[in-house]
Amino acid sequence: MVNNYSNSRVLLTLFVIIILGGYFYPSSAEAVTITPTRFEVSGNPGESLNEEILLINETEDAETFYPSYANFEAQGESGDPAFVEPRSGLGTWIRTEEQAITLLPNQQRIVPFTITIPENAEPGGHFAVVFWGTSSGNSGSVSVGAKTGILVLLSVKGKVEDAGLLNFNTVGNKFWYSTLPVSFEYRFKNDGGDRIKPRGKIAIRDTIFIPAKNLNANPTEGNILPASTRKFKVDWLEFQYPEDYVAPTEFFKKFLSDVNYQWKNFAVGLYSARLDVAYGTEGVHAKSMVFFFVFPWQLVLVMLIVGFIVILIGGKIIGRYNRFIINKARMEGR
Repeated sequence: MVNNYSNSRVLLTLFVIIILGGYFYPSSAEAVTITPTRFEVSGNPGESLNEEILLINETEDAETFYPSYANFEAQGESGDPAFVEPRSGLGTWIRTEEQAITLLPNQQRIVPFTITIPENAEPGGHFAVVFWGTSSGNSGSVSVGAKTGILVLLSVKGKVEDAGLLNFNTVGNKFWYSTLPVSFEYRFKNDGGDRIKPRGKIAIRDTIFIPAKNLNANPTEGNILPASTRKFKVDWLEFQYPEDYVAPTEFFKKFLSDVNYQWKNFAVGLYSARLDVAYGTEGVHAKSMVFFFVFPWQLVLVMLIVGFIVILIGGKIIGRYNRFIINKARMEGR
């Protein structure tokens, strides 16, 4: 069976949208805080799962918060979510004990909720969001309003895995680099019924195959939802200028700045990058390798000049020393 390869971002965008609650209505982002921000749970058909969240009123006024529910699914390969009105699925299986909770300013309360898995639930992944907001009524569309929420990622037990890597390469299939960073990407396809979370590393070796760096292949803990392809991007970078850094424009200063940057991100020669990720409950491995070349010409030029000067000066010093020894020997021989 041929290994498939894929790169994707993850649910990071979704988490930020939900946690901040400000993607749709930024002014209400600080009304309520919920922790944790996501649940990853599993269960059998017919089973009930009991969980709880902490709800915090971040305002200076007493507020009443109402729960609502939405299913979500992937949009394209970027990981952006699409909220769907829950006429069926996980969004209809979740219920809280209270349908309205009033909190005083800065008050917090633990809120239990239950996931009731139907007897006829299909094995695989089911995904939903539990929103809390200051208006009642369910809203699975983009008009989320003054709401924030938690992700619920449920796996109904059963064999449903069918996934693999589509490809692995440097971004833009680039081979030649003058310095780091080197960016890798892989695309991962999930044709199964449950989410897949690749786990593994990208092992980088230099020209003589000495290990140079091991990178986390999924640093953002990204999931691939069922019936979707996701793209993951991983960067090899040792040093990065601060955000407020302003690069010099004068030629000599810019040259020295580039040399300094290349020295702090030192890499030169032919490198190999080997992707090895495991996925699924059985820990199936997908592997691939790519080669690239790094040649920091400014740094190499400076090193050659410095080396030439050292050899030249060193040669003169050694020559003078040899003449000194010879002359001394002649004086002692008289």
